[in-house]
Amino acid sequence: MPSHMWQGDDPPHSIQDVYDYIDRELKTLKVRLINKIEKLFYGGIEPIQFLIHVEEIFKTKHRVKRIKNLVPRVASWADVDLFARTSNEVRRPGGVRDAGFSKDLNTFMHAFQRAVKALSDLLEDVRDLYTIVQSFCRNYQSLEGEFDLKWARATNLELKNNLQGTAVLLNESQTGVNQKLFSSDKFSLEVAETCDTKRYPVLRLMPDLFQKFHFVLHLLGKWRANDQIYMEDIQFKLIKTKRLQRLKQEEYNTLELEHGNILSNIVEKRVRVRAREIRERIKQLDAEINKLHLLKKNMVAEKTQTEQDVLERKRVMFLNKNTTDISKDIENILGLKKDVEILGKKLKSLNKSIKLNDHDLQTRVKEKQDLGQDYNEMRSATSRSNQLAFERTELSKEISIINEKIQELETIFYRKTDKHKLAQAFDEVQKSLEESQ
Repeated sequence: MPSHMWQGDDPPHSIQDVYDYIDRELKTLKVRLINKIEKLFYGGIEPIQFLIHVEEIFKTKHRVKRIKNLVPRVASWADVDLFARTSNEVRRPGGVRDAGFSKDLNTFMHAFQRAVKALSDLLEDVRDLYTIVQSFCRNYQSLEGEFDLKWARATNLELKNNLQGTAVLLNESQTGVNQKLFSSDKFSLEVAETCDTKRYPVLRLMPDLFQKFHFVLHLLGKWRANDQIYMEDIQFKLIKTKRLQRLKQEEYNTLELEHGNILSNIVEKRVRVRAREIRERIKQLDAEINKLHLLKKNMVAEKTQTEQDVLERKRVMFLNKNTTDISKDIENILGLKKDVEILGKKLKSLNKSIKLNDHDLQTRVKEKQDLGQDYNEMRSATSRSNQLAFERTELSKEISIINEKIQELETIFYRKTDKHKLAQAFDEVQKSLEESQ
């Protein structure tokens, strides 16, 4: 085996070293269970055929009344030992078949004893591996909303229960088996249906223990595989969240730049003051414009009346010129002429006033339009500024949440991969193994 592989004697360099070590140990324990324990116990015979043969031995020997009375049920190593010793003491004259059964019974007794010892040793090694898996493949609840960690708790509980049940069953194999501890595994049930396991529970004991060990090793492998998936999920989530963080930060920077440009051109306080001034000036202009319109209306009416007066006086003057008695109306004509001159001057003055009025009116209307445009632009800028401020605040909250999630993910990733943390987990394993010895 290459020297760079972690052997479990010192702190690992990475979590992958731990995964690889667990995989190697699981493979070694499975091979050991199958080749060094199961095959030796069954003696190279198909398991069901082997158990049927042992059952036949028990039944044949049970025909001897003394054996049947002394050992009515074979439910433990102590029963097998007593059964074998009693059988040897009361050998029946029966020839080769009975002698063969006695030999096979002794072979089974020794195989049973070896299997119990081998399984006890295997159980210690499985527990050691369980300690390593439990220490290094631990999961953290802070991200349970993102990662479903129920499997970790369920697997851990199932492992504890199965290890405890296996240990109890192994201990009871010496004195008496509680059949309630047998599993509902398919092969264990097949043995129960094929053989008389109520009378000979010992026949189901080893097959059931073998299946329990296989299941425990399966659970350890499942936990280790799920832990790596959990780590890969964290890495994927971390990459995805950091990408989202970058996009949100870019979006925030764009909003910040736009908002800054607006604020640099229009300071909000001055905008509000200027807006109030504009509103007041617009009101003032509205009043002046209305006044100018009224004045113009009055002047136009006066101009119209003046023009009518001039025409009337000219008509009267024309009529008087055609009269024969000029001396009589000379004073009236002179008076009318003077009135026309005065009205002409008045008319000339009104035209000038109306022209000035129109100019003032146009000036104020233009000023009002410009102020209205400025006011609308300022209102739009202020509204956009407020909207950008709101969007920046909301985006800042999102970025804060994203940053917290990244920190949480990085913390978990750190706990699972940092050499210092791996060394702490290694120390916990060593301490636990020392306490269990």
